[in-house]
Amino acid sequence: MLKIGNITLEIPVVQAPLSGYSDRAMRALALEYGAELTYAGLMLDTSASHPRVIKKITFQPGPDEHPVGAQIHGTNPATMARAARMLQDAGYDLIDLNFACPARKVLARGRGGAMMGKPELVIEIYRRVRESVKCPLGVKIRTGFDDSQQSKDNFWQICQSVVAEGVDYITVHGRVVSQKYRGKADWETIKQVKQKFPQTIIFGSGDLFEPYDCVGKLKSSGIDGLSVARGAIGNPWIFRDIKAIMQGKPLPAKPDLAEQGRIIKKHIDMIFALYYKGKSVGYFRKFAAKYCLLHPERKKAASEIMVAKTPAELYSSLKKWYPIED
Repeated sequence: MLKIGNITLEIPVVQAPLSGYSDRAMRALALEYGAELTYAGLMLDTSASHPRVIKKITFQPGPDEHPVGAQIHGTNPATMARAARMLQDAGYDLIDLNFACPARKVLARGRGGAMMGKPELVIEIYRRVRESVKCPLGVKIRTGFDDSQQSKDNFWQICQSVVAEGVDYITVHGRVVSQKYRGKADWETIKQVKQKFPQTIIFGSGDLFEPYDCVGKLKSSGIDGLSVARGAIGNPWIFRDIKAIMQGKPLPAKPDLAEQGRIIKKHIDMIFALYYKGKSVGYFRKFAAKYCLLHPERKKAASEIMVAKTPAELYSSLKKWYPIED
């Protein structure tokens, strides 16, 4: 078991914050299949600190999904602190500070992964947020901005600084920011972080797609937990599978078409309940592409489901490829 502040996890595998993905619907399905801690998608500090925005249902944690974390990014210590406090007051159980996002629009504004080159500002933000919230506080970082020695030095300076300040946990994605998602994740550096800071809770992230490989990375690195991101999109079963392996149980059978269809329809229904239906069909396509990877005729299924333009067309194509009931 893993204890983060007042939160105890039986299995140390969490659904990572995913911008544009990990809304209440995705989180609910992850919880159904064994995730014990999920995160909302990455939020901009100025949005998360705006009273009118934070009252929207899409920003609010659901009553049955605790513990649930919120992740924010920004460059202004005061705004980051205000956003963290408001998210805590809105019901989030953990706050995560993102200094890792490699998206171009985020980097262009000096946020996310761009902060890996500003270790002094990172620690100032951490201190201000720590003063503003009582809940567990963690940071998400990458192994540097690029492959330069200065970048590596900045990475270790950030680690050392937040550890000295008593950070509750650090999540390390095993790539530099400039690498985005290319190549293989560097789990050796993640392992080194845990070896250097054995008393600090370390989560690893990067290339967590296959259950046995996930458990293997956890054991070989000696870290405390896994933060599953892309591997959970359209695949909530990954949490069930990892949990079974860690408990020494047989790997569950892959979900059959009936189960896949049930979960896809449940996901669609929740999305329609959360968002304006006119935009929800397009929003669901990125999930459909991943769900269809499990279908024996995945290309045919995906090509039809993903061209649906209305809720009626989406349900119709879904029923054609999966044995679902109305």
